[in-house]
Amino acid sequence: MTELLDLDTALERLLSSLEPLPNCQLLPIALAHNHYLSATQRAVSAVPPFAHSAMDGYAVASSDAALLQGDALMVSQRILAGSAPGPALAPGCCARIFTGAPLPGGADAIIAQEESRVVEGGRVRFESPPEAGAFVRPRGGDVQAGQVLAVAGDYLHAARLALLTAAGIDQVQVHSRPRVAIVTTGDELCAPGMPLDSGQIYDCNAPMLAALARDSGADVMMVEHANDDPGALRRVLDAATKADAIICSGGVSVGDADHVRDVLAAAGEVSFWRLALKPGKPFAYGLFGGRPLFGLPGNPVSSMVTFLLLVKPALQRLGGARNIEAPPRFPATLTQPIKKRPGRRDFQRGEYRVTRDGHIEVTADARQDSNILSALSAGNCLIDLPRQQGNLEAGEKVWVLPLAGWGR
Repeated sequence: MTELLDLDTALERLLSSLEPLPNCQLLPIALAHNHYLSATQRAVSAVPPFAHSAMDGYAVASSDAALLQGDALMVSQRILAGSAPGPALAPGCCARIFTGAPLPGGADAIIAQEESRVVEGGRVRFESPPEAGAFVRPRGGDVQAGQVLAVAGDYLHAARLALLTAAGIDQVQVHSRPRVAIVTTGDELCAPGMPLDSGQIYDCNAPMLAALARDSGADVMMVEHANDDPGALRRVLDAATKADAIICSGGVSVGDADHVRDVLAAAGEVSFWRLALKPGKPFAYGLFGGRPLFGLPGNPVSSMVTFLLLVKPALQRLGGARNIEAPPRFPATLTQPIKKRPGRRDFQRGEYRVTRDGHIEVTADARQDSNILSALSAGNCLIDLPRQQGNLEAGEKVWVLPLAGWGR
């Protein structure tokens, strides 16, 4: 029997076989979220584009003789955010200024309004003179014009989009999203909304995998179902080769009705099959019609877990990601014992919480069968247990992978 492949080895082999798709497009910055850059982006303008006040107060020249002597200064102008600065400050004068407003000529510091006192004659007296640069946001203090802000393969998240926009960039060159085809298999599956016949269950993998694919930065081109028949499966997979990648659930085990691996072997190429993983042992990866095909287990929990661990990083690579980061993880203390047989790396479903004293505790769900969707839906994490780990007792430390922002 073929030796079970370690998860990390499988992921390394999978990613090393993939390259970013060559298709690129120019998108307005407002539509570029969840894409990867295909070209270096440099700042068109400095950020901020002019020196401005960091707070409401008064703009002064820190070297003004009257200010240094403690004399009251005349307020010669009032500058609001969005307005042009007035004339340069004359000796003995200051400007009433508000947050975000440009500094007038000659001013090099801001005194907060809380440190000022209005006196007779429209003058203002200050508690103490400021240092040059106090509460001033200088031109280019964040970004200089021409500075490299991002390079090909960087992900366009909300903060990066804000930075590019602030630096004068209104459109970006990005990798096109990978188009995926989702194929579910099994005579027992029934489409949502249809009445169930005897022995049937609803096809929950189709909407789940489509949602996961979209969350991973892919466009879902088609969602099809194939019965447990090699010919029918082959026809559906042939149609699916119009996509950039094929995600297939079910039919990858060793049963008489499991045909995905055989069809893949006959008409394509099997890179690897069967992982030392729980849930998700019968996972297959290969090429069909020149397209990467991910054969996921049919049980919905196994399907989701293997998608997160293997398919999501693959879609990120196809979409142009420069670096594939491992999902976030942190240590937590078990509140209850966990049963675990050595031999497979186990991702048990659970729920973690932060205690009042700042410690992180985690409880594994009592139901760990790969068909128990409620445990995955209600939980907020996966508990990563090493391949050769055995049973664990309450109080022992484990690694936890939060599902928020990763699998949600």
